[in-house]
Amino acid sequence: MNYFVSEGAPRIILAIFERDDFLLEGLQDVVHKEGIETATIVSGIGSLQRANIHTFARFGFPPEEKHQTFEGALEMGSLQGSVIGGEVHAHVTFYHWDSGTSMVGHLDRGTQVAYMAEVTLVEIEGVRAERYRDAAGDYRVRDLTRVAVTG
Repeated sequence: MNYFVSEGAPRIILAIFERDDFLLEGLQDVVHKEGIETATIVSGIGSLQRANIHTFARFGFPPEEKHQTFEGALEMGSLQGSVIGGEVHAHVTFYHWDSGTSMVGHLDRGTQVAYMAEVTLVEIEGVRAERYRDAAGDYRVRDLTRVAVTG
């Protein structure tokens, strides 16, 4: 995996993944190497040979999560997400040729590139935030730099 960083602000990072690279692990490496605290993943396309995802399968508390692995010819049509507190949280959409279905879910570790993938991140400067669970157990994001605007 190679990546390129733009000059000036905001920093834009273009990460190029090659055959057998691990997608989530590689993105997390870029984030740590570049010291990125907060960013948005604006684009991701490419081919995968394995996709590990999870989705919630039942509404309720606690939510039931279903983990799935897909292997074979997988065309990644979209990868979007965020970096909050230096941690990558991404959702992936791909077409699974063998089953003829499209899938979407949270990108999990072990997702592996087939030939190539391109992912673009844009750093959000001046914002520090963290993901946490509230008293009810729901995921929330807390702004650590200032009081968040609510509406």
